[in-house]
Amino acid sequence: MKKYYLFLFVLYYTNLHAQKEANFWYFGENAGLDFSSGAPVALTNGQLNTQEGCSTISDKDGNLLFYSDGIILYNSNHEVMTFSNGNLANDLGGNPSSTQSALFVPNPENQNLYYLFTLGTNAVIDGIENPGLKFYTIDKSKENGLGQIIDGPITLGIEPSTGKDISEDFSEKVTAIQGDCNSIWVLSAVKNQFYAYNISENGVDVANPVISTTDYELVDKRGYLKISPNGKYVALADFKFSTNNIFDPEAKLVLYEFNDQTGIVSPSSSILTNLSTDGIPYGVEFSQNSSRLYTSTIIEDRNLVFQFDLRSDNVFSSKTKIYDQEGFRSALQLGPDGKIYASIPEKKFLDVIENPNDLGTNVRYIENAVDLKGKITQQGLPPFIQSFFSPVNIVNSDDRTKILNENEQTVCIGENLNIEPELIENPLFSYDYLWTKEGNNAVNIKTRRISITNSNFGSGTYNLQIITRNECGKPETFNSSIKIKFTPKPNLSTVPLIDQCDFDNDPSDGITNFNLEVLEKKIYDGNQEVEIDFFESTDINFSSPLNKTNYRNSTPTITADDTHKIVAKVTIIETKCFLTTEIELKATPSGIANFRDVYTCEFDVNKNSPDALNSLGNGTGFFNFNEKTTQIIANSNESLSLNTHNFQYYRNRNDAITQTAEITEPFEDTLLNENDNIFVRISLKNSGTCQSIGNFKVIIQDLPFLNRDSNSVVLCVNNPRDVPQERSVDLDASTGLSSDTFLWYKNNERIIGATTPILKVKEAGNYRVEIFRDYENDRSDLNDDITCRGYYTFIVLESNRAVIQNITVTEDQNSISGNSITINISGEGDYEYSLNSQDLSSFRQGENNLSFTFNEVEPGLNTVFIRDKKGCGISASESISFLQIPKHFSPNEDGVLDTWKINGINNVFYIIANLEIFDRYGTLLKKLDLKTSNGWNGFYQGKLLPQNDYWFKATLVDINGNVRTETGHFSLITR
Repeated sequence: MKKYYLFLFVLYYTNLHAQKEANFWYFGENAGLDFSSGAPVALTNGQLNTQEGCSTISDKDGNLLFYSDGIILYNSNHEVMTFSNGNLANDLGGNPSSTQSALFVPNPENQNLYYLFTLGTNAVIDGIENPGLKFYTIDKSKENGLGQIIDGPITLGIEPSTGKDISEDFSEKVTAIQGDCNSIWVLSAVKNQFYAYNISENGVDVANPVISTTDYELVDKRGYLKISPNGKYVALADFKFSTNNIFDPEAKLVLYEFNDQTGIVSPSSSILTNLSTDGIPYGVEFSQNSSRLYTSTIIEDRNLVFQFDLRSDNVFSSKTKIYDQEGFRSALQLGPDGKIYASIPEKKFLDVIENPNDLGTNVRYIENAVDLKGKITQQGLPPFIQSFFSPVNIVNSDDRTKILNENEQTVCIGENLNIEPELIENPLFSYDYLWTKEGNNAVNIKTRRISITNSNFGSGTYNLQIITRNECGKPETFNSSIKIKFTPKPNLSTVPLIDQCDFDNDPSDGITNFNLEVLEKKIYDGNQEVEIDFFESTDINFSSPLNKTNYRNSTPTITADDTHKIVAKVTIIETKCFLTTEIELKATPSGIANFRDVYTCEFDVNKNSPDALNSLGNGTGFFNFNEKTTQIIANSNESLSLNTHNFQYYRNRNDAITQTAEITEPFEDTLLNENDNIFVRISLKNSGTCQSIGNFKVIIQDLPFLNRDSNSVVLCVNNPRDVPQERSVDLDASTGLSSDTFLWYKNNERIIGATTPILKVKEAGNYRVEIFRDYENDRSDLNDDITCRGYYTFIVLESNRAVIQNITVTEDQNSISGNSITINISGEGDYEYSLNSQDLSSFRQGENNLSFTFNEVEPGLNTVFIRDKKGCGISASESISFLQIPKHFSPNEDGVLDTWKINGINNVFYIIANLEIFDRYGTLLKKLDLKTSNGWNGFYQGKLLPQNDYWFKATLVDINGNVRTETGHFSLITR
């Protein structure tokens, strides 16, 4: 256990005493940051131009000392440092392609000595291959405080047992952590081993590295290595592309345990990532309190950041994706402010994880959070000794697992907060404590533990300084701070006795149901968001909240003095501050008074539809219960009034008992059904004490209703229209009840004198009839009669039969494809057209309502019919004749064109149809009556005439006496 105490002591010392050594960062393409003011400020004076590894270090007061990319070493004047022999320090064994090519570590005793560790690599595609870990010794006192390399390079890649140089096996990974009070560990990964080099006042122990062999062997040299600030964990990113630059499934994030006293890495490892879902890990970092592990990965052109909860029983399953954006591999680095910074290559900004100590869903990742003032970040950020960032924690003395300094602590006024530092005292050390408060010099407390209340010290920032002398004999100082804010508890009102009417199935047992929710506004009427719960008075731990909406008292309240007590707990949600108040309940036996039933008209579901044409009931209705309240008060012999009593209406007994689902205004929102039982609860206005319960039914009366298929009515007028127009149509609103009364409107204007169910109209318009139906209801009550109103709208549309204006006929005697009829009409209707049929299925709508063209009309007699779709009748044209005169025939008795005749004549339209046929010389060959003959068969005087052209003359007389003569020639074809 002593080692554990010592570990905590050193851990907290290094955080506050040394974290200023991480104040300056130089990285990327001449980018830099200064954390001296607490927040990062961009620097533009850096000389580094590196793709990956880099390192920076300041002194204990935060003044810049040196920075390097592992190749060139710069002093605080941004000049290249020299060796003691005068040579420039510009070839130090690092590599522009090495992930962590440089790391500065101070000598734990000699404040002038620093060590620069450099890492080369042979994991390069194009470039210098120089694997291996080296270090140089820098004396900052040289060159007037600018520093000089006084020793090195010293190669660390020597296997102790064999003396073999294994530099080629070293990865690109290096990190450091405080060991005991006089030492620092530098750790690097080599295949399946870790080499830990101890740095003491005597320098780097080159000959005796602590070698830890593990169950995981690196598949690649690239990716970051970090130790957690508390020294308990080691994590590395085993980054790997395959040979064709495709993601390699062997790339992983690996976690180990670490002993910062011995430098030993645990032999067993935990694989935390899955390539297919998480990508290839590269950047690694721990949160300041060492509770969370972060890694940055890439999947194709995406940069992702994941968090793992190291406090979880299953770290692998705790994985949470924090962010996903476009970008290549990036470094993650903890800053002096406790935030983690991310470098997305080629950007002029750094991203930041604002609160890395929090769990994943609460973590805030801010893209482009730090402006680099035109400088560019690449794949690397400067690493530091990880214990620089270990926090000094202040904990709750009553529960030491609660770390308080990470967030502002809210304390309720009237309560106290007992605090102390988390570090456990070593009995071999001495400790001096000093608590002070910013802005209040009177606070000067020298005890380890203090108790703070609103009345003794109050809200503010409290600073803690601890001065001790450790086992090495060094006086050392720790510092921490905590913000405390006292906040008031809620102000509660006293609630008088709640006397509930007991009208359940056993109204005399002193037990009934209470709706405790109705008490909440009486208990607390402030503006803060609160949570109100109720408990039995015996539940002093508030472990079993009562059912608010249907609580049933367990103690009977039968006698006048009996009450049942419960406790209301009101908690302010934001601060968790609470107060309690006691409430007394009483159940008083109560019967149910029978009030007169109420009557209302059926609800018109079309009421709110401006385009509705008629009212429509659905069997439900609403009632204005204020009218019932007025009636109850009027019949109470002045014992009830709106000033002294509340009247609450409910749809059933249980709602009235529990005071839930009250029917409130606007009453139109509560639709009732026929014969619904309504309960009214009457209570005292100030206390809410129930005085009586009443019951009545709601009777729904039907709206007058017209059952018609359509609201449209057609008025058929003459064509052309008569002036004045005298044709009319009846609008029939008869309901079958002679007691119904009627009012008629045309286009929303009242028609004076129109009060009968039937209205005769002579012009188009919207005619609305309002129908009123009186209901006498309860004959013993003269005040409950009601009148229900319904309405119906007749839409009167004018139309008429079509009048034919003209017909255009095109006849092609050779082919029906050229036959057409175009008809033009006049009229006010909506028309459709048919040829030779009045069957409804034969009519067709034209593109133009008042004209239509029929094409490919067959030979013969044709009639056009025009139908008014609104039902005002069908008009017909006169008969239109089309003839077809064949150009040839072939009398070979094959059944096809065996005879020659003119088609389209065999009908009643023509009374005479004579045909004469001649040869080319004018000889009359045949004379036929086409009304009776089937045509000429090509014979003359008993012989078939030869193939040749023949001439015809047809004389046609129609039923109107019109004579039509057709002449021409045709061919006789023999085959």
